[in-house]
Amino acid sequence: MVKLLLKFNGAILKDLPIVLPETSIGRRPDNDVVIDNPAVSGRHAKVVMDPSGAFFIEDLNSTNGTFLRDRKVTRSPLHHEDELVIAKHTLTFINEEEAAAAAAAAAPKDTVSSDATVVMSASPAPPKIIAEKAAFLRVLEGENPGVPYSLTLLTTYIGKSSQAHIKLKGFFQPELAACIIKKADGHALTALKEKIVKLNGIPLMEQAQVPLKEGDVINAGGLKLMYFFQ
Repeated sequence: MVKLLLKFNGAILKDLPIVLPETSIGRRPDNDVVIDNPAVSGRHAKVVMDPSGAFFIEDLNSTNGTFLRDRKVTRSPLHHEDELVIAKHTLTFINEEEAAAAAAAAAPKDTVSSDATVVMSASPAPPKIIAEKAAFLRVLEGENPGVPYSLTLLTTYIGKSSQAHIKLKGFFQPELAACIIKKADGHALTALKEKIVKLNGIPLMEQAQVPLKEGDVINAGGLKLMYFFQ
């Protein structure tokens, strides 16, 4: 999961999941992250996720600036546990997938001393190769029935926006209806518009995040999709 922890004087005020390609920060109430402080601009900054899954902080020409690692920035990459300072508030960036990958890379490898005698079995068994199954969404009803969409990205969006990976057709369809978030143990479905998305026939509330299991059926804006492995 990727999220921001909004803090003031060390106390956590809000835990805010990042599910959109852009997350706005500012004093105005229509921002995704609202900081009610006169030193914060109406549209102060935004967190942006590029198509590769990397995250950046962008200052939006704010009056008092956005600071990362004690340095004023206009645009800079974000990494796990980076701290942004906006006025008197702090935003801690949490990227659990990046943290898990870094921990795996730093794990100690088994080594054998050059003075040690290695004991080998007479007929070592060949190593077993276990192929990891890939996750997909298959279109059951709607545009392009039968087409499978591979879920290889950290976040796969459903909507009519140009940023969506699975497109919805129709003038009244939302720009972004839902997203599928890749996690260490599978995938989770997040509704980005209330009453638009159903999982196994049950409507999801906005920002509700539900783990997916094989065979689950997602309805979103005229599309019926099934989650499966192959």
